[in-house]
Amino acid sequence: MNHASTTHAVRYATPETPDGVVRKAQFAPGGPVTVEIEFRLGREFRERAAGDPRRVSFAARSRIARLGIDVQPFGPITFENGRAMLAAKLSANVREYGLDRMLHALIVPGIKLGRLVLVREENQLSSEQIYESLERNEFQLPSGFSIDSEGAFTIRTHKLRYVLSRELTQQDALAILTQDDGKSILNRLQVPKPIENLVIPAGHGVITSCSMFLHKHYVVIDPDAGALGRHLNAIVLDPVSTRGTRVFLELSNSSDRQIVNPFVKARIYAADERSSAPRTFAAPKVEESGIVPASAATAAEESLPSYEQVSAYYALHMPVPNERSYQHRPLVVIENFGALVAGRLPELVSTRPVSIERSPASLRTTLDYSQVGRDSGQFATRMLAQLPEGKRATLLVEYFPNLIEHVAICNAVLTGRVGTIVFRRASFEHGQFLSANDHVRLADYEALGARVVWCNDDRRHLAIHAFRGLRGYFVEPAEIQRFKSSLVLAVYGSAERLLEPDEKGLREFLAQVKQLFGGQIAILTGGGPGAMQQATDSALEQGLLVGANYIETIDQSTNKVAHFYQCFQDRNRHNRQRWFDIASFVVFCVGGLGTLEEVGLTLTDMKLGMVERGPVVFFGNHGDDVYWSHMKAQLERMVEAKRAPAWINENVLFTGDARRIATFYKKVLGLG
Repeated sequence: MNHASTTHAVRYATPETPDGVVRKAQFAPGGPVTVEIEFRLGREFRERAAGDPRRVSFAARSRIARLGIDVQPFGPITFENGRAMLAAKLSANVREYGLDRMLHALIVPGIKLGRLVLVREENQLSSEQIYESLERNEFQLPSGFSIDSEGAFTIRTHKLRYVLSRELTQQDALAILTQDDGKSILNRLQVPKPIENLVIPAGHGVITSCSMFLHKHYVVIDPDAGALGRHLNAIVLDPVSTRGTRVFLELSNSSDRQIVNPFVKARIYAADERSSAPRTFAAPKVEESGIVPASAATAAEESLPSYEQVSAYYALHMPVPNERSYQHRPLVVIENFGALVAGRLPELVSTRPVSIERSPASLRTTLDYSQVGRDSGQFATRMLAQLPEGKRATLLVEYFPNLIEHVAICNAVLTGRVGTIVFRRASFEHGQFLSANDHVRLADYEALGARVVWCNDDRRHLAIHAFRGLRGYFVEPAEIQRFKSSLVLAVYGSAERLLEPDEKGLREFLAQVKQLFGGQIAILTGGGPGAMQQATDSALEQGLLVGANYIETIDQSTNKVAHFYQCFQDRNRHNRQRWFDIASFVVFCVGGLGTLEEVGLTLTDMKLGMVERGPVVFFGNHGDDVYWSHMKAQLERMVEAKRAPAWINENVLFTGDARRIATFYKKVLGLG
């Protein structure tokens, strides 16, 4: 498969700056914190804003508002020397969260508070355009919405109030505000509490939510819309990231009377369309536009080489020996990976390791961590320290790096000596399957800014490792943007084939979901035969993106058709389930013991709040009965005995009729 020339996908983005940071902060006892926020502006943003602050709105970070902290600008936005400055005051609005007593310690210079967003009237949808877009399923709004003549629509909140599972400490709040996984911490601490009516007492604030799915539009909330409370300044809902039943709304009541069942007013805008080239391998450049890019959409001057070109280079410089062994761990360092396209690749270093004195079995299974320093000198990666800094060269290795190699590679990446890592085989012992440690190392490379490419001989293609949220997948270069932006549906099932009526029903079900969400759908399976293969075939027939979480097992083969995939060794089976977290919806087809295990893991993850609570479908018949009918009875018994949460009865559908599923989705998701 040659991806040297591909049609560029389109990604949809909010026209915005990177997050601004606090430059100055002042705190008066008994009063609000006042800050000065600085934003870096690129050339494109400056030109489009035209120095007119009326075109620009400030949007606070979601995690700030979810803590009940309002960042309210005062005074004009000033533009000067490629930057913008904005003064704001901060206040804690949800009394029960207790942030008012520690706000002065949290808001310090360097804290990110939010971004500037271009809000252009010509991009706003009129009431007619909103209705027409809804008819075409280009986005999905909460049930009970209304649209006025000016194009503003109302957002009805869920009957939920988000409370903290325990008292928030200053350390908790700092971690939420400053750490990359701060939202994950907040998701664990902030839990929904069902209520009959959403009541905001005078002088209080509340965190609630709604359901919404935005694919290529963004929404701007009016923070001061009438007498039903003020929405905190997290007012922009972005395309792609705004999808699901936990779209948070943060409301405060500054009046002297309570408010009951508030609603929010908002307007919807067409997002920017940007061409997304496949990721290439030039050194990263400073972003000039000021519009935040997706990492996979970085413009570059060079094309991605083909599998054939890279494989031929491997054969020339790292031929496989007659006796393959764990000890055969050569590496080659080249100056520029992309230059392979033209066949003009200058080789910097080619080396092989000296004989490893310790036995391969010892290195594999009983690595003595106290010996890492001594053993590191026996691996070819010892020479990476000799490379020039800042060149961001490409490292080609035979096997995915082990621990000793990983340490040397990380040091080389940190010093700019290496920028891209290409490997050919995942494991000497396990073929194409990666260990739990390997997945951690992939996350390390992503965190350090290194690119990882798999020259996959089984698939005869190049795959780029790309993250979606916390999970990384190997993705065909032409499909990176679709991978990052599609709604994902997880399909579980047996390695045995579905009967013809169920296969037909599954095809109808996928067609309904595709229509409901305007075609922005991908499916994710275990990548095996039977029901998983049938779901894959049906998705490909309908032009959907297909993903797979391949597992090393003795009872099933793996298909070779997924656009994005990850591979797991057999002892890594339960960790594999975490990679299904990227799915918004789950369907269990007729399955056996393996599927039953996945049912338990999925429902437990939802119960514990590890994944968003969404609709779960058990699909398929067994004779005249639904295959999973005994599971339905068991879950009902567990709820009755208070050994399972009551929401299971509302969020789970057991059916053999595909026509029921789309209606069920809209009901559970609260969509209009």
